[in-house]
Amino acid sequence: MSDIKSILTSEKGRFNKWMLIVLLVLIFLTLLELSFGSSGLSISELFSPTEEFSRDVFFEIRIPRILTAIIIGASLSFAGLIMQTVFRNPLVGPSVLGISSAAGLGVALVTMAGFTSLFSDNSTAKIIAAIVFSFSILILLFSVANRFKDNVSVLIMGMLISYLASAIVDILIYVSDNESLKEYSMWGMGSFSRMSYMQIGIMVFILLVSFISVYRDRILLNQYLIGELQEIAPKKKRELVFKLLLISGLITAFVTAYCGPIAFIGIAIPNLLRFVLGISNHKYLLIGSIVLGSTVALACDLLSSMPWSVDSLPVNAVTSLFGIPIIIMLVFKSRNKGL
Repeated sequence: MSDIKSILTSEKGRFNKWMLIVLLVLIFLTLLELSFGSSGLSISELFSPTEEFSRDVFFEIRIPRILTAIIIGASLSFAGLIMQTVFRNPLVGPSVLGISSAAGLGVALVTMAGFTSLFSDNSTAKIIAAIVFSFSILILLFSVANRFKDNVSVLIMGMLISYLASAIVDILIYVSDNESLKEYSMWGMGSFSRMSYMQIGIMVFILLVSFISVYRDRILLNQYLIGELQEIAPKKKRELVFKLLLISGLITAFVTAYCGPIAFIGIAIPNLLRFVLGISNHKYLLIGSIVLGSTVALACDLLSSMPWSVDSLPVNAVTSLFGIPIIIMLVFKSRNKGL
């Protein structure tokens, strides 16, 4: 008992020190992104009474983009942590398991069929399609996990789903007109610059409700991860898993519909907390994933916007360059431990 208490105390100390540092970095990155942009306007020009254009740039472009990066990074890392807990596998996530690809396929079907535009303010059709496809794939993956009891089978199934979704999207692109092709290509690169204040508010509400719901079950999450709920409370386990899948699918669907596929944030952030900081308690993982996910997403957006240039890189490419080395490190670390 004393050993457990000492471990928890040690985790709390590391977490508090880390939280302070990451919050300071988040504030610093926010100021950087406010201060730099392709328009060349500095933050000091925001307070100029004669610069109406400057205020439009800050309040209509930069601030929504910053808020989007923060909330999307937090949402994806939170959803990734939930999925890794459900499947008891640190290598799963919205992008790796094919959840994002399935949501993207749903969005492609409704947009290329002419029901809505990818960049339209009315995103109802996109969201419904993304939710339906995300939930369908989550249910399929969990069925595979329960039947085969094998993490490799889940990963293989996720990869196959991603390839299948990509193949169907390629067919849709082939038969679509040039305007739809260009629109989908731009959307597929991912961006934090498309969300309105209303959509940001919706995502904040979804994340806040989801976090409160999951955080209340943080002790059950710890028990589930080590297999205690399997024998003690099978009914409670089923209810917990269903809720977690519902939340992770909902978050992934909304993120994909609003911003396009944002890769590797969901899988990389929880692993950084576990393997770099040595945190395993969901009391800290849940909070840490949100804070670190926000910071990393904002850093990736700052790099993608290339403030020293008028051009910008796809956010999806930058997040992939960040996440892939972490996954490679995780694989080698797991092999060295004999996992």
